[in-house]
Amino acid sequence: MENKFKVLNEDVRFYQSAEEDYICLTDIAKYKDPIRSDYIIQNWLKNRNTIEFLGIWEQIHNQDFNSIEFDGIRKQAGLNTFILTPKQWNEKTHARGIISKAGRYGGTYAHKDIAFEFATWISPEFKLYLIKEFQRLKIEENQRVMLGWDAKRALTKINYKIHTDAIKENIVLPQQLSQKDANNTYASEADVLNVALFGMTAQDWKIKNKNKEGNM
Repeated sequence: MENKFKVLNEDVRFYQSAEEDYICLTDIAKYKDPIRSDYIIQNWLKNRNTIEFLGIWEQIHNQDFNSIEFDGIRKQAGLNTFILTPKQWNEKTHARGIISKAGRYGGTYAHKDIAFEFATWISPEFKLYLIKEFQRLKIEENQRVMLGWDAKRALTKINYKIHTDAIKENIVLPQQLSQKDANNTYASEADVLNVALFGMTAQDWKIKNKNKEGNM
């Protein structure tokens, strides 16, 4: 899903892939030159320090990174005749940190680590506001997730009372079962609600959240 936020009056797009955030370098480059943003990115890629940074990032995060091709690119970086586009970088090294998206709303995107590094080259001021605004968005996103989770928990508690009353009337007779058997029956039926709302049983939740207190 692609979203955007505003930094110093510039719209900056971003999206999530495999739970990682990618920010649009094309939009960041427009802060420096609204017309030749692609040229700005290519100039940045010509820089030897840029290539060193990208290479280290890929070696840490990408097991398919082609280190042999990278060594060849690194030797040429900084020369006046050296030219490298994001597409060429990806094709030669199998890089994952920078992604080119085609189409009307396409552009060059990069993992947030790389995007922040690019913003440093564009403008220290822009980088600071970019980081602050992006952090604000992520905090708001986490708060929305937590509110949604709390709402689901409240709904589960309400439905659980209704559900257990229905079990007493239609599934089991409490006087015919021991307290342990009755509790097991209630828990089993309650997990029907848990799976519907949370996608997991109470036991699954405990396993995944060992360090958290309480229940779902």
